[in-house]
Amino acid sequence: MLPLRIESQYFGSIQYIKQIALARDTIIDVHEPFKKMSFRNRTTIISAQGPLLLTVPLKAGRDQKTPMNEVKICYGQNWTSKHIKTLSSCYKRSPFFEYYEEGVSQILNKRQPYLIDLNMSISYWLEKVLKTNFNISKSTAEIPYLDPYFIEARDSSTNPKAALHIANQVYPQVFSDKIEFLPNCSILDLLFCIGPSANIYLKDSTL
Repeated sequence: MLPLRIESQYFGSIQYIKQIALARDTIIDVHEPFKKMSFRNRTTIISAQGPLLLTVPLKAGRDQKTPMNEVKICYGQNWTSKHIKTLSSCYKRSPFFEYYEEGVSQILNKRQPYLIDLNMSISYWLEKVLKTNFNISKSTAEIPYLDPYFIEARDSSTNPKAALHIANQVYPQVFSDKIEFLPNCSILDLLFCIGPSANIYLKDSTL
């Protein structure tokens, strides 16, 4: 089976993590040009009002020609504290928030200079808490836009039809008494809501 070629995401969506969990081998393309308005530097969580975007501000990388592994994070404002507080506000009622809160805080408080390093540290942490092996590695050189030696999966997790096909299995969300179920949010939503069972959810290809 060919390796999966996929982009790097910030606390990736459920569909994104599911693709990696089911793949035999995954190559994170760190040499691709940064893509604005993508989930490379943002993630969707759920608030009482509905979907809420958390965005990592960038010092460089707004130019779409900048390679992903050269995109730097801006710490001019204390966005890490804001993300942590927002997650607490949205998920403190969830069954498993307290089990993962410290790990998330430690990752964000390391203040990684590059976006790719932050995202990769998140992937390694997810491997640990999900007790699985993603078999991921970073690209070592620039890969042609369409390469027959890879299964092309970049940005496929944000395709509404694909996301609904694989990541619409209902699980109990924090604000289910106020808003309808929202599929394919951040992997954090799944972790905070169902805890260790997230591994089963991600590995079951029938969901």
